[in-house]
Amino acid sequence: MFDHPSNFSNHSTSNYSDSVQRERRSRLPQHRWGEPVFFAIILLAGLLVFFIQLCTWAIPQLTFYQEFIASRGTVLETRIAETVLDTTTVFRPEVLLEHQVQGVSYRVWTFDLRTLKPKEGFVADKQLAESALVSFQPGQSIECWYRTDHPEEAVVVWKNSVWGWFFLLLSFSLIVSGLVGFLQSFRLVAVSEERKAARAISVALFHNNSPHFRCPTVPDIRIINESPGTHLAFRLPLGNQPIFPLVGLTLFTFAWFLISFGIMFHSFIYPAENRSDQVIGVVFRGLFCGVGIILFVNVMHRLFLEFRLGPTLLEISDHPLYPGRKYRVLLQQSGILRFNHFSVDLVCEEIARFRQGTDTVTNRKDVFRQTIFSRNDFETTPDLPLRQEFFFQLPIDAMHSFRGENNEILWKIDFHAQMVGKPEIRRECPMVVRPVVLNDLTLEGGGL
Repeated sequence: MFDHPSNFSNHSTSNYSDSVQRERRSRLPQHRWGEPVFFAIILLAGLLVFFIQLCTWAIPQLTFYQEFIASRGTVLETRIAETVLDTTTVFRPEVLLEHQVQGVSYRVWTFDLRTLKPKEGFVADKQLAESALVSFQPGQSIECWYRTDHPEEAVVVWKNSVWGWFFLLLSFSLIVSGLVGFLQSFRLVAVSEERKAARAISVALFHNNSPHFRCPTVPDIRIINESPGTHLAFRLPLGNQPIFPLVGLTLFTFAWFLISFGIMFHSFIYPAENRSDQVIGVVFRGLFCGVGIILFVNVMHRLFLEFRLGPTLLEISDHPLYPGRKYRVLLQQSGILRFNHFSVDLVCEEIARFRQGTDTVTNRKDVFRQTIFSRNDFETTPDLPLRQEFFFQLPIDAMHSFRGENNEILWKIDFHAQMVGKPEIRRECPMVVRPVVLNDLTLEGGGL
C-alpha cells in the first residue's frame, strides 16, 4: 500500500525517463517568462504615459504657476479671429483685455495660453469658438493672469483640470505595479530550485533546533499549531490561496476602472475645442477603458475561482502526526453551491531535484494517496452547510515529512470540488508527520 522509506530514492532512480517527461510539464510554471514579460510591458507603458503626461500637462502646469500672477482686468471687446491654415478656414475666440501692473495699463487681445502664439488656438468649428465667448461681456471685470517678466502677455482662461492629475496618478500606479510585479516574477523565475531548497532547509534548521525535538530536516509545525480549532485541537491552513496579491490586484483594477471611465464621462460633457484633440482624446480614453474592462473581467474570474467555493474549514484532533496513529477530522463547507463531486484525499508527495546538463530537473510524484471522504450530487445553503466528521490512519511504515536540499516528502490533505457548470477547484492543507516515538505505543492521535 505504501512505499517504505528506504525505497523512495530507488523508486525515483528507476523512473528516470518518466521524471524527465514529468519535468517537461512541471518546468513550465517554474520557468515561465510570461509574467515577467507582462509586467515589463506594464512598466514600459506606465513610463511612456507618465513621460507624455509630464511633458504635455504637468510641466506646463508648474510653469504657469511659476511664470504667471493672478490679477483683475476689464473686458473691453470680444471677437472671433479668422485665418486660413492648410487651405482651411479656422477660428479662435479672443478678448480685448485691459489690466494694470504697478500703475501701468496694458491692453491685449488674448484668451488662453494658445492665443499667445500667432497660429495656435484655432478650431475649424466657428460655433464652438463663439460659444467660448458667451461668458464674456464688454465692461465685465474678470480674473486674469499675466506673465511676471512680460506683463503685456496675459490670459483670461486657464483650465486646471483635475483629470490631468488622475492621469498622472494612473500612470504612476502602472509604474509601481509593473516594477513590483516584474521584480517578484523575475525572482521566482530566475532563482534556481537549489537555492530555494537551500533557503528552505536553513529555515527548517533554525526553527526545529529545540531541546525537545532535534530533527532539522522535519519542517516547522508552529504555523499550523498556532491556529487552534473551534471543535478539534487544530485548524489546518489552506496552502494555496494567494489572498494578498489578489486583494492588491482588485484594488488596482477598481481604481483604474473608476478613473478611466470617469475621464471618459468627463470628455463627453466637456469636449475638446480642436477636432484633432477630440479624436486623440477619445482614442486614448478608449484604450484606457478597454484595459479597465480586461482587468475587471480578469479579476472577476479570479475572484470567482477563489471565493465561489466559499470558506472551507478543516480541523484535526492532533498535530504533528505520527505513523500508525488514527486521527479525527472535521470538515465544514459553506456557501450557496451545488456540487457534482466533492472529495478529500490524504496525500504523500515526493519531490526529487537533480541536474541534467545545465537544467534543473524536478520530479513530483504521489507515493501515497487515499480518499478519506467523498460525496456526489449535493447542495449547500447558509442554513444547511456541509459538515462532516471522518477518520484516517497513517500507515505504520509511513515516511515522515522531510525537507532537504534535493528531496522533499510532503504530507497534505487535498480537496477536489467540481461544481455544476464550473471548472474543478483544488485546494490543499499541508501537514507535518514526525518520526515515530518508540516509547509511545498509543496508536490514536489526541482528541479522539
